[in-house]
Amino acid sequence: MTGIVLGDIDTNDLRYTAEKACETTEFWKEKFMGTNIDELTPNSLLSATDKVFITPHDLYNADKLWPTYIKNLEIFHGVMRTSGTTGDPKRVPFTHDDKKRYRRQARSWALEYLEGSIMASFTAPLPSSSGVFAIEGFSEANIRYHQIPIQYLRMRDALIKELRGIKATGIFGLTAAVYNLSLTLPEDIRNDIQLIIMGGETLTKELAKVVLDSFPNAVIFDVFANTEDGLTGYRLITKKKVTPFTFSDSLIVLKQTKDEEYKEYHEIYITKVMKEEELTGLPLFNYKIGDLAKVVDGKIVNVIREKDTISLAGAKLHIDQVMDIVHRYPSLIDFVIIYHPLSPENPKPKATIRVGYMGEKPAGVEDEIRELIYEANNPVRYEVEEAKSSELRIEAVPAKEVRKNLPQKPGKTKRIFIVGKDI
Repeated sequence: MTGIVLGDIDTNDLRYTAEKACETTEFWKEKFMGTNIDELTPNSLLSATDKVFITPHDLYNADKLWPTYIKNLEIFHGVMRTSGTTGDPKRVPFTHDDKKRYRRQARSWALEYLEGSIMASFTAPLPSSSGVFAIEGFSEANIRYHQIPIQYLRMRDALIKELRGIKATGIFGLTAAVYNLSLTLPEDIRNDIQLIIMGGETLTKELAKVVLDSFPNAVIFDVFANTEDGLTGYRLITKKKVTPFTFSDSLIVLKQTKDEEYKEYHEIYITKVMKEEELTGLPLFNYKIGDLAKVVDGKIVNVIREKDTISLAGAKLHIDQVMDIVHRYPSLIDFVIIYHPLSPENPKPKATIRVGYMGEKPAGVEDEIRELIYEANNPVRYEVEEAKSSELRIEAVPAKEVRKNLPQKPGKTKRIFIVGKDI
């Protein structure tokens, strides 16, 4: 089996985690049947992705998946809630040992970069996964952590008063929220920010540049985190360099997608590794989370969240490509994708990319964006222009009109709005 294995983990810890999972869960006992756990290695997990794996849909089956010590209330644990595409929430238990693990995952950069920071958090408060990760993962550094009401992102005067009151030196929030802050905050506050922790949505090189230009004294930590595994990986972005993603306490298996047109993109499989004698709330081996990694020279240079992709017939349009293009234009400050997926009522998938400009409308910008998308994504060009199996429309409007009359229910991300049912 070809693929790439990343993560500096102890093989003995991996074997212990697998033994404990098989002892306490029906799900993993079945998955590992016929596998010699005493000889389990990272490479053998790569070879077993067709048998030893788990998907987001499996998380609904708590009876089979949750360990006996969780189901029988043998130890204290909390439960985090993550939204599900079926409309039902997935619930993920976490233990004291999981919280220790979050600290290990963040330790290498938190102690070096967060020490002495005053962090303003724009993530959902506890008991959300982001809240738990921040309180636990950052707790080894001496920082002051402020939870800012998320509604302040839409209340500029209250937001500025709050940030001036706490004298923040760092910001923690979703990628889109931090980008919006870069457009909203006055210069004196932006100059005070030295550290930006971003995650939850795809961060492209162009978008990172826009944020760093707005916060001239800051560095960015782009964190690949998820409720199921924790603070899986991170990369550092400054004006001069972008490091590849680094992983600790998680084993990452990468498999190239079957689509020849997307050779740089790899499917991500996550294995959660615990230290001996620790107990995790949710064992994970080869968790096929659905996200994609952009891999160059065997290293992950970007993570594309699965929710940030739409299908146009035989082609995939990744939101990172759209972001890269839109943020090349200084006058374009926002965009959404209105997506009509394939369905019995809609035999031809359609996407409208609505971009918002400040000031005068840039001449010919719709045609330029279309051509840049085709240049970056030949399968989309083929499906739209030659096969005519899907439609792509670019629409430039004043920034205040970008989010007018959108479908009531957003898709899996705040930038994709789905019309009808995505089958």
